[in-house]
Amino acid sequence: MMTESWGQFKTFEGKKFEALDPEFTKEVSTLIGGQDLTACFQCAKCSAGCPVSDKVNIQIHEVMRMLVFGFKDVLDTDMIWLCTTCYTCQERCPQGIDITDILFGLKNMAFRAGKAPSGYLSARQGLYDTGRLYPPTEWEREDLELDPVPEFNIDDTKKLLDKMGLMKLEDDTQ
Repeated sequence: MMTESWGQFKTFEGKKFEALDPEFTKEVSTLIGGQDLTACFQCAKCSAGCPVSDKVNIQIHEVMRMLVFGFKDVLDTDMIWLCTTCYTCQERCPQGIDITDILFGLKNMAFRAGKAPSGYLSARQGLYDTGRLYPPTEWEREDLELDPVPEFNIDDTKKLLDKMGLMKLEDDTQ
């Protein structure tokens, strides 16, 4: 197990996990792809193909085992935030488990529980405030021989994001 990680989460070494929570496992099984959760037999093909396996504090096959055992601590792993959504784990799974889809659901659960990396929160706020994840610079556009960035109405963007509930994801309402 790693002693450091790329994100805000650190190693689980020495951590004492809470008792099993079968209700958490049941909740995860209702996520898209979660219906096949218990089919995982820990072959670790998902982890062997994962491009971020050397950057995370827990491997994807371990995440799957934590879900089956009902460990809510899985929401504290950086795997759910560092997953590149390349679907390699899902493609390699001999049981056909929709692993990446489950990770999307876990990310939402973690966010609602207030366990999002600060970079994610600031990117979300920037998108809401400006309509962009980062401001383009004129020299970048010139280097690429692109036209100047067109102006757009941020009010329309905010209206769309408000309708989607982007800034209210912490609420338990869905």
